[in-house]
Amino acid sequence: MRCNDRPLRKSHLHRCRAGGHRRLPPRRKDADRSNRVLARRRCARRDGGVNIDDLKAFVWVAEAGGFSRASAEQRVAQSALSRRVARLESELGIRLVKRDGRGVRLTDQGNLLLERSGGIFAEIDAVKRQMVEHSDEPRGEVTLAMPPTTAQVLAPLIAMEVTERFPEVHLRMLEGFSGAIHNLVVSGRVDLALLYEPEERSDISITPLINEPVYLIVAKDRRSAFPVLNERKVVRFSDLPKLPLILPSKSHSIRSLIERQAIERRLKLNLAFEVDGIRATKAMVQAGLGCTMFSYAAVYEDVNAGRLEVIETMPRLSWTLSLGEPKREDSGRAVQAVRGVILEKLQALKDGGYWRGRFLFR
Repeated sequence: MRCNDRPLRKSHLHRCRAGGHRRLPPRRKDADRSNRVLARRRCARRDGGVNIDDLKAFVWVAEAGGFSRASAEQRVAQSALSRRVARLESELGIRLVKRDGRGVRLTDQGNLLLERSGGIFAEIDAVKRQMVEHSDEPRGEVTLAMPPTTAQVLAPLIAMEVTERFPEVHLRMLEGFSGAIHNLVVSGRVDLALLYEPEERSDISITPLINEPVYLIVAKDRRSAFPVLNERKVVRFSDLPKLPLILPSKSHSIRSLIERQAIERRLKLNLAFEVDGIRATKAMVQAGLGCTMFSYAAVYEDVNAGRLEVIETMPRLSWTLSLGEPKREDSGRAVQAVRGVILEKLQALKDGGYWRGRFLFR
């Protein structure tokens, strides 16, 4: 049965849920429209508990003072934060935030929830610690290697989570290109590695994680300098030779991927600069010295800030990020713990809209 959008008293709300047919009293002219909307949500929603991730999103937005700043700080898409806060408001049946030109302003109920949230999360953390204390705690050193484009996103997230949850695990991180990382895995000098397009071997275990699109990256305010792009949302691969490209050296898997596609189409790319460094490459692109090609995660913050723009290619290029590790009879609890954290953080980035692509793991 559908409820009308008039202000609801508790008795009438109970009758509506129970399926009664009694009409509600006439609507007062001065009734606040937002209260009517929230009352209708209360009537329509299913009873259930508050989602802890929605509560976290609210706290992030409240502490940051706005959705855009919280998005940048927490590496979660702004649209995802907005949906989570709206869902929390719907679940509670109250308005928590009000948007204005300078960000967001908490309502009285929002301020109260923010104050209480600290105790809620402290209790959750205490429960986590107790569970660890009553189990065989992982301990020891784990060496993790990642390429630069992945490390800039995942390294701090993994490090913070491992430090908090597994204090007896000493995490050692290495950064390098996928070719060099592959050799480290084969030699057994690393326990875990994230790498692109790894070579299949009998002595290492490879778990495909994400199939990511590869985009053409251009400075947003310099796009007009490249007539072939015009206002296109998609660029043909056959037009790439008309653009000055800034690419890493041939040891990098993305360079191999792009050149392999060019050879198949008998195209000669215009390599303007060869740069082995993601920061230097992005700075040169912003200066208008050329374009580059990377996955979305590598430039998420720059796109969100309006510095860079991603353009799809036709046909679509993609590469696969995998988790590699030496084949051992027993990898140990510490390695298993870090592996679990990696998968959790990748899933969280996917849910937050930070990482584009088709996820290959569950």
